[in-house]
Amino acid sequence: RPATGHFLAYATHCVCMYTTHNPQQQTMTGGNLRQRRGKQPSGRNSTMKEESPGGTDSIGAELAPIDQLRNAQQKLMMSHQRTVDLHTTWRAQMFRISLLIIFVTMHQFQSPISTCISDIKKSNEAAGESGETISGLEAAKFIFTESFCELLGVIIASLLSYFLALSKNTPLELDAWPYVASSAFVPPCLGFYFHSKKLGCLGTGIDDSSPPRQFPVVVIYHTIVTFAFWFMKNGIQQCEDHVNLVNESIKDFQRMDKKIKQKQQLREKAAKKRQK
Repeated sequence: RPATGHFLAYATHCVCMYTTHNPQQQTMTGGNLRQRRGKQPSGRNSTMKEESPGGTDSIGAELAPIDQLRNAQQKLMMSHQRTVDLHTTWRAQMFRISLLIIFVTMHQFQSPISTCISDIKKSNEAAGESGETISGLEAAKFIFTESFCELLGVIIASLLSYFLALSKNTPLELDAWPYVASSAFVPPCLGFYFHSKKLGCLGTGIDDSSPPRQFPVVVIYHTIVTFAFWFMKNGIQQCEDHVNLVNESIKDFQRMDKKIKQKQQLREKAAKKRQK
């Protein structure tokens, strides 16, 4: 313990002697510390200065309102054109399907005709030589009456196909005469279907075992075409409304810019007059 105490006293004496004989080293170390401490905020200021021009550039890079509206106008015009192309493809596809519907309606039209002809033959064979056979004119009337529902289906399908053929390139409104005529034939077609759901033109052999009348497929397709054209019309109308709204906004901004420029010119003229 005495040795340790003497050693600590000797070390303390050496340090004191060094600091008293070298005062410049103490000042230099203090100055260095002050400089190092002072460099930290300067570094932060430099980084802030470097970041500040970037921020101003990003703010300056933002588009003006009228430029943003013009960009929106271009995007809306592109969307409108894509919608028009899509609707053109839909109408072409519906026209192709309408041709298939015509063949389906013709097949349905054939079914009551063949059933009625077979009934007339059976009736004539049963009548035998009694002379109460059905003549050709009466047979034609029976066939026409029995197949009138299916005949209306063929007419409706043909009118729809003609309407879709006319509107392949340029869309038509639902008030075009082919569509209006086809729509007028839909209620009678449904009325004849619900009036006689069983096939049989003579009426004597119609029972539960008689073949059922097929539902007119063209009525379903007519409904599909109606909803499709209504949907396409609303979609195009919305696109046109958005484009018109942006156009009106651009015009309003241009008018405001003109008024502001005119006011600035008037102020400059007034300032020049005052200087004179």
